[in-house]
Amino acid sequence: MLIMVSFLFTGCINKQVTNDGSKEQQGRVMINNHKRVIEFVNVPQRVVTLNQHATEIMLALGLSDKIVGAAHMDGEIQPEYKEQYNKILVLSDTYPSKDTLLAVKPDFIYGYNDAFEDKWIGTADVLEKQNIKSYITQGGLKEHATVQEVYNDINNIGKIFHVETKAQDLIKSIKNEIQQVKEKTDIIDKRVKIMVFDAATGNQVLIAGRSLESDLIRLAGGDNVFGHLEKSWEKTDWQEIIRRNPEVIVINEHAASSTQETIQMLVKNPALSEVEAIKKRRFVIFSFNDMNGGIRSGKTVQWLAKAFYPQLFQ
Repeated sequence: MLIMVSFLFTGCINKQVTNDGSKEQQGRVMINNHKRVIEFVNVPQRVVTLNQHATEIMLALGLSDKIVGAAHMDGEIQPEYKEQYNKILVLSDTYPSKDTLLAVKPDFIYGYNDAFEDKWIGTADVLEKQNIKSYITQGGLKEHATVQEVYNDINNIGKIFHVETKAQDLIKSIKNEIQQVKEKTDIIDKRVKIMVFDAATGNQVLIAGRSLESDLIRLAGGDNVFGHLEKSWEKTDWQEIIRRNPEVIVINEHAASSTQETIQMLVKNPALSEVEAIKKRRFVIFSFNDMNGGIRSGKTVQWLAKAFYPQLFQ
């Protein structure tokens, strides 16, 4: 009898009911992230999200009550989370200063790797010495990122906050959205040729190679004509673009430049006049939030597919 009581008591203290309604094992959670292993003994209670994709993932997992500050929002929050987001303190339009960050007393920071520099909030190692855990988005640090990195990030955040059931449901939802596109594009005999234009200076053009953006295009039924490049982002020239002759040009939208001015620059370049995308004026505008890994990935694939193959979605 004593043994049985002891066993039941031990079972009770080893499990807890999490905020997604499931029972999770208490104790250490070990996460591999950015060439380091992060150990979580307790669920973080004071979170700062440093990019919109991170904020939206936290909200989608029902973790708005954990967020004490958000920063670097690049557009409108997804409508279904707007009410929750409006209750969150916005620390900065860009990355916050160290003083601003520390003022909200975070115990966990989540965002892209470029925030974790000394000129911004400091490195992950420095923050760790201040008892602040951090998680760096895998899609933001890995070459040749794919949508699998999006799933990995959601899964890891689910583990850290003991909401793994919700994380798996969110991943399943994104996969279902992509599967809906595949069911329509499977009939395509010849995939449309895509080029991703980011910026240009003189004869130098920055384009997407093997990147997360390229993978989203692939899932939408497109073929990035520069998708074979070893780097996620690479420079090319106008002559190479002419040679590859894309049928659609995806333009990355930047706050610092006008998308319409970019289109006019491409259209007025006489050297590009015979490029299929230019002749048919086939341009797709890709916002920063849609191209980055997060809860939008499935809807982004659907939106791209409709732009590439409108006849399939009539």
